[in-house]
Amino acid sequence: MDEALIQEICMHWRHQALAGDEQIRILGQAAEERRTGHAEREVTRAALKETLSQSALEAVEPALKGFLYLNGLHIDQKDTEGYRRLLYRFLQTVTEVHDQQLARDAGEVVWTPEAPLTPRSPTTPGLSLEIAFEDWKRFDPSRPARTVADVRRVVDAFQQLTAHKPLEAIERQEVIAYRDQCIAQGLSAKTVSKKIALLCALFNVAIDSGKLRYNPAQRVSIPRGDRRQRKPFDLDDLKRIFGPTLYTRGLGRKTGAAGIWLPLLALYQGCRVEELAQLRVADVQHAEGIDYLNIDDDTDATHTQGAEAVGKRLKNTASRRRLPLHPAVIAAGFLDYVEQVRAQRHHRLFPSLIPDKDGKYSSTFSKAFMRYLRSDLEITDRSKVFHSFRHRFRSACRDAGLDEEIADALMGHSDGQKTGRHYGERFSLIRLHEAISRIQYPGLEIPRHPSH
Repeated sequence: MDEALIQEICMHWRHQALAGDEQIRILGQAAEERRTGHAEREVTRAALKETLSQSALEAVEPALKGFLYLNGLHIDQKDTEGYRRLLYRFLQTVTEVHDQQLARDAGEVVWTPEAPLTPRSPTTPGLSLEIAFEDWKRFDPSRPARTVADVRRVVDAFQQLTAHKPLEAIERQEVIAYRDQCIAQGLSAKTVSKKIALLCALFNVAIDSGKLRYNPAQRVSIPRGDRRQRKPFDLDDLKRIFGPTLYTRGLGRKTGAAGIWLPLLALYQGCRVEELAQLRVADVQHAEGIDYLNIDDDTDATHTQGAEAVGKRLKNTASRRRLPLHPAVIAAGFLDYVEQVRAQRHHRLFPSLIPDKDGKYSSTFSKAFMRYLRSDLEITDRSKVFHSFRHRFRSACRDAGLDEEIADALMGHSDGQKTGRHYGERFSLIRLHEAISRIQYPGLEIPRHPSH
């Protein structure tokens, strides 16, 4: 680790610390806050002075690691001497910054230094984004073909913009330029965010493999713009959707019974469309006197053949859950349908649904449902789609007085923490059954669907 890199890292810390301190002073503080802040800085300064005198470098290591992580920097800690030299310089810088903040407290003028160029460390020359892409593919060979194709398009577009620059020469400003190019093309904020996230993932793989230490796509913000929000279906929509047309014609031969059952399950179970479309007969289970759906991403398909051998995928780990069947679903004849499919020795609960090239079972169904919605029912509000069932389910949870946590457990939401803990772990099957049974849609009548 050379001295120039160490100096750049410390300059970045100095700039960010003093800029943040300056912003607080610009916004203003109450007298008590100022006194408390000054007292705390004096205590910290004394502790830093003691730490520096004893060269207790480990004391400042957590702060350094956090700073490096937030700025997308990777430092080789195997370079023991270089790393300790960085720790020492960083400790000196932190101490000096506290002196400067105390000077500001005393009314002295301390200018915030200009932001230095983003620090980067030397890497193997000539490595390209193409190499990072190949490493990314090898890291997880089971990635869906669709995801690989999406990343391939991002790589091609970005390399065209940057004239195939070497990996280590790519600047943050070029990632921002790519973001702006995507926005100028009229892409939605969600799509632009996804493209930047994929680019960021490539750089992270290069960092993990030791080919890069700085991620130029880290924390590149995406203007949200006017994003169209999906709306829940209202009662009139639901009456039309579950009207005679659905039960006499369904959504077409290619969707089979899924055309009838997926909308009903989405409304009363709150599931995502792919969670339902990929269900196996074995996923309808019974325990503690309760019939439920076992929503998981079991990819062991060795017991199936052909189209039925494609595994299941979920959006995230929190999506795994045991979801009790709503009484209305049972009353509509769903369990009779399940037994009929089981008797025909199908593994898939909806055998008419064939996976597309990316392994998704819901593609054909989704297209058929949208034709039914827009053409047959003339529900033309573009913010109303199949996912609107899930939004209506969420509203029904609130109407039923369900706590947010149990609603999240039913819908497969996580607690949002880094642990990835999901709410379904907190509630018993009996408690979940009690909760989902409270979901009601007053004014909506669902007929019993005969087996066929």
